Amino acid sequence: MMLSAKPEHKFTQAASLMSTSFSPCRRSLLGLMAGACLPSRAATRPVYSVQTEPSLAHCTALLHAALKASGLSADLVNAPHATEERNLHEITAGRIHINLLPASPTRLKRVQEGRLRMIPVPLERGLLGWRTPFVLESHAARLSHVRTLADLRALTIGQGSSWWDVEIYRKAGITTREVQSWRNGEFAEQMQTGVIDLFPMGLEESLSYFLPHFRQRYPQLALDQFLLLKYPWYRFVWVSPHPSADTLYQALQTGFDIIAENGQFESIWSQMRQLPPTESWQKRTVISLENPFYSPDIVPPRYRHLLLQPHLS
Repeated sequence: MMLSAKPEHKFTQAASLMSTSFSPCRRSLLGLMAGACLPSRAATRPVYSVQTEPSLAHCTALLHAALKASGLSADLVNAPHATEERNLHEITAGRIHINLLPASPTRLKRVQEGRLRMIPVPLERGLLGWRTPFVLESHAARLSHVRTLADLRALTIGQGSSWWDVEIYRKAGITTREVQSWRNGEFAEQMQTGVIDLFPMGLEESLSYFLPHFRQRYPQLALDQFLLLKYPWYRFVWVSPHPSADTLYQALQTGFDIIAENGQFESIWSQMRQLPPTESWQKRTVISLENPFYSPDIVPPRYRHLLLQPHLS
């Protein structure tokens, strides 16, 4: 089996130093002198806030590369974690400038309404939609009997609270429970009490980051070796509709087009992420699920060559 790519200013105290007893001519001279000592507004680099995660360092690197390619010099700072509802509120108000999240019906609707801006570049190269379940190591063989969707419906899936994956699984008739705390593997506790049986996440992100991260606190967690769930699921760049983000949006559009075309996107991604090894795909049962919200066509033609398509033996 092979993975192949086919051909998401400051002006403060200076004015107060000029006494009203000075002549107009002298005041003008002092004003010019004070202005010469202040930093130029034009030289100030804009600062934009990004809602991101430690697991998304490659996405941040791609943002920097796109900005550089566009010619915009800017600084990016991390915004604090927040719920999806809070994220949408903050990005609409312009207090957060960039989100790096999967496409959802709510976000797509806001784009249509002009209340959010989207750059549909697939930051995970399509691999986010290949989901592998986390299970308890003591139940490592539990999914070996799952061959069909009917088999899967006999189990209970866990997912993060407010994840739109929940609706995909429920639409397929699979019992799904939302888990409030998951970032450090806390869902293992619900597995141990029998509340959930499996917790699917992206295969590549799980191998590259989440498996070693979760096992620091929950060494009883393991990745299942028998099952892959597949549905269209893409992480895109979302930009605030606020006027303060106009220049940023134009720069990112231009920059991502450039680095997608010249190969820099793929180069950066490959340096920071590890392609799943062949054995992680082979001999697994693959169950394809419908995404009721969008199809793979959501990725525009100019970015589709970035998508990796696993060929399963």
